[in-house]
Amino acid sequence: MRSDVTQKLKGAIDHKLMQNAKVFAVGSGGANNIYENLIRVGLGELTVVDFDTVDYSNLVTQGWYADQIGTPKVQALQDTLSRVSEITSPDVKLNMLEDDFLKMSEQELEELAGDADLLMFMCDDFFAQARGNRLALKLKKPAIFAIMYEKARCCEVTFTIPDVTPACHRCATSNRYKAYLEDGFQNDVGSEGSMIFQTHALNSVLGMLSLAILHNKTQGFEYSNWFGTYWDRNFLQLRLSPFHKEGLFPRVHDKPQTISFDSVWQKVEHEHPPKYAFCPDCGGHGDLRKAKITNTHLPLIEGKGAA
Repeated sequence: MRSDVTQKLKGAIDHKLMQNAKVFAVGSGGANNIYENLIRVGLGELTVVDFDTVDYSNLVTQGWYADQIGTPKVQALQDTLSRVSEITSPDVKLNMLEDDFLKMSEQELEELAGDADLLMFMCDDFFAQARGNRLALKLKKPAIFAIMYEKARCCEVTFTIPDVTPACHRCATSNRYKAYLEDGFQNDVGSEGSMIFQTHALNSVLGMLSLAILHNKTQGFEYSNWFGTYWDRNFLQLRLSPFHKEGLFPRVHDKPQTISFDSVWQKVEHEHPPKYAFCPDCGGHGDLRKAKITNTHLPLIEGKGAA
């Protein structure tokens, strides 16, 4: 990276740490901007898995370009990242895989993600995120999960750091697991009403969160030690519209100083008796390093979540 570029980053990030950092990610739709900006700040290696292609609607929701329509998203992403990395990360290693994460083998995933410093699941598919949680626990890696709500009025982020956060993604979203796995829920929320503005707002939060996780054990930088050695508020909701009024947001909506663009970081309890059953993924130990995952697929589930 050129010296006039690194000078801008001085004090914010550890450049050497970023050069050695590896990220494994699933989903390159709206998240393409996150990956681009991680390369801009010197990320050393990026692996992205996605089976989708760019379509016309993606131009207004995800930031692709007209000449990329019909192109696999990972190929379009490769082209963008290659242009950016010429100056900011000339030695970056890019691994773009046109594949279905849910159909990949255990061996493939361990080879691709086994030495990653951060896993990112930037897809709105419940089963993909569920498998992602199990993969992160199995490999004992930090992970980030993100989804948009209806009309992109609010977005949700959960993150796990094995030796810092006591509860996993399944603990944080256990009601969703029940809805899908026991009640037969099927998500019918599309991307209507969502635009590039909301996508980039979420991506900015995810990008900064990524830097904070990668730098959590460092000292002396802007993104150092955000979470320390223990952090249990790892369920984040970011409201992007004043029309979103659910969950904790009605409590702050009547306050004139918090109409929109506010966030709530909620405490997540590791699920174990007597209040809950044991979390089937992390075991509810309060220490994610104790999770014992052998198969990253959800067990005993028919359809696309099955092994």
